[in-house]
Amino acid sequence: MRDTDHGQCLTDEVLTEYLEGGLNPLMKAAAEVHLVSCQNCRNQLAFFMRVLEPTVTAEEANTLERIAAEWDRRNPEGVARQASQSGRGGRRRLLIAGGALAALVVVGVAVWTIRQSMQPHSATEVVQLLLDQDRPFESRMAGARHRAFLQTRNANDSDISYDLLAGEMSRLSANSQEMGRFYLLQKDFSRAIPYLEAAERDAEADAAVHNDLGVAYLESGKPAEIEKGGAEFKHALRLDPSFVPAAFNLALFYERTNAPVRAEMQWKQYLELDSRSDWAMEVQGRLQGLSR
Repeated sequence: MRDTDHGQCLTDEVLTEYLEGGLNPLMKAAAEVHLVSCQNCRNQLAFFMRVLEPTVTAEEANTLERIAAEWDRRNPEGVARQASQSGRGGRRRLLIAGGALAALVVVGVAVWTIRQSMQPHSATEVVQLLLDQDRPFESRMAGARHRAFLQTRNANDSDISYDLLAGEMSRLSANSQEMGRFYLLQKDFSRAIPYLEAAERDAEADAAVHNDLGVAYLESGKPAEIEKGGAEFKHALRLDPSFVPAAFNLALFYERTNAPVRAEMQWKQYLELDSRSDWAMEVQGRLQGLSR
């Protein structure tokens, strides 16, 4: 991937999967955001279009004509002027030519599909979609659904292109909390912590903000930060005594700081708040481990 003014360029694999419909909705939306602004990637997309499908069917030609009308509306001084000088036949030749074809296809997709319901409409939704796909560490971020934690997995095992999604977060005007959670999911603690600390300074910061900052401190692995993590979980529970992610994380904090008695008590307190979920089943297993 190459650094550009629009972020890192799309890989050949992403471009071909985009053309073949193999990207999930979140990655597809992020790819389109980048393609609309990056000429290099549009040119490469055009190349793959010619390789994968060298001919244009009548249906595709009609679709391109409709896309061209939208492109003309958005770019009255650019492609539209060239097309009007060439006439209808010239317009079609322009559409089929390399970069122009790719640009028109991308604009058409952006106009007709990027606003569909499957596209994330906020930075919070982007983070939640990512959170639903992975559990990067033992501790529990706010809003996380239960997933088994794979201890052998590392940050490089994910097939998610976070560099590409960073452009989507920017487009959606992500705030400090959202950006902090975005980087926390990547285990990029040096970026996550400053964002979450900024969110915590907001007078309206809720238990979720303190919990996620605590997760960032705890998972950073630095002794001084780990202690701060415990304080954040306690702060979250003062704000909301029923906030189960913080109750879970506080018990985990006690385990990691060699306080098994406190950990056992905290796990039991967790089960008073949540006794039937998949998270509760995990807690029960942890309690059994402590009693051995």
